[in-house]
Amino acid sequence: MQGVKEKAKDMASAAKAKMKEQEAKMEEKLEKATARSEVQKEIVHERAKVKMAEAKMELHAEKAQHREESMMRHHHHHHDAVGVQPVHHDIRPFPAPSVPAYPVSGTHPVTKK
Repeated sequence: MQGVKEKAKDMASAAKAKMKEQEAKMEEKLEKATARSEVQKEIVHERAKVKMAEAKMELHAEKAQHREESMMRHHHHHHDAVGVQPVHHDIRPFPAPSVPAYPVSGTHPVTKK
């Protein structure tokens, strides 16, 4: 459920960023139409690029904020990585000696006759 909420917020932020980019493009076209020289047209184009970059920057900032909000809501849950075994620390200074299950002869003591 958490991922769905994040995706919905991300999609809304992306739509907002796209609207700002389109707005910048339309303003650029209008200003270029009234510009009298190539230098003015180039300045208008650079301003439009700045506005589009700001829209993208805001999009990424909002996405990061969505992740932070999600983490803060669910900070008490702890999920381990899949396939990772928990580490158990042995408090003994040395490992226990290994004792063979059968005598050194290799035969099971019950089967002796």
